[in-house]
Amino acid sequence: MKYIVKLCAVFCIVILSASVSFAEILSVKDIKSAKVGVLSGSVSEYLATGIVSGDSGKIISYGTIGEIISALRSKDIDAAVMDESPARYFAIGSNEFKILPEPVESEYYAIAFKKGSPLRDEVDKALDAIIADKTLAGIMAKYLDDEPDPANIDMNVGAEGGKLWVGCAASFPPYEERTTDGFVGIDVEMCAAIAKRLGKELVVVDYRFDALPEALESGKIDMICSALAITEERLKTMDFSKPYDANQEVVLVLSDGK
Repeated sequence: MKYIVKLCAVFCIVILSASVSFAEILSVKDIKSAKVGVLSGSVSEYLATGIVSGDSGKIISYGTIGEIISALRSKDIDAAVMDESPARYFAIGSNEFKILPEPVESEYYAIAFKKGSPLRDEVDKALDAIIADKTLAGIMAKYLDDEPDPANIDMNVGAEGGKLWVGCAASFPPYEERTTDGFVGIDVEMCAAIAKRLGKELVVVDYRFDALPEALESGKIDMICSALAITEERLKTMDFSKPYDANQEVVLVLSDGK
């Protein structure tokens, strides 16, 4: 009988220990001693390094948002720091995940260019135009509850002005995502609209997020459009367009500890 009681006590301790990280993550400061997943090379990774510490605190970097979500589901990590839009994509309408109410930081998305690229001014003019005529607003509204078909995105194929090579990390819904039929997302459609204004054909190239800066610097792509936030560090090595969207960095966790 004593053995059974002792065994039950040990079992209860194990259960409580397994759920303690979930129970403690109620605010941003609670991720200090947690295992936190981030996208490699992202602002999320940079911000997490300023918060996570302590004996049990650990940052684990992943190549895609999908890998982070899988790690949360399997409880390989306790929480994830990521952009609000993909976090909402997985949390809204689902009982599986939740976003903590307190944001980590606010930021702005923009298109990135190689330092001194004349393309930036051309893109800024096109961006102003699609903001003024509500094209961009329509694109963003479409991705609130729709699943667009790549076949319906006009890439301006065969345009006389040549090709506009755009790099993205196409695993970041709703901004960019690769499907079996091609690419979809807010950034993809926005760049398609910009390319059309410039008289160019849009060509989307998929990279790991942390490989995008090198692809830009080496000339493999003309610009990066991948929900890229403007930061002081990035401004040292690349130029940015005008911001086209605002974002918050948030903490995503499982909705329960089961």
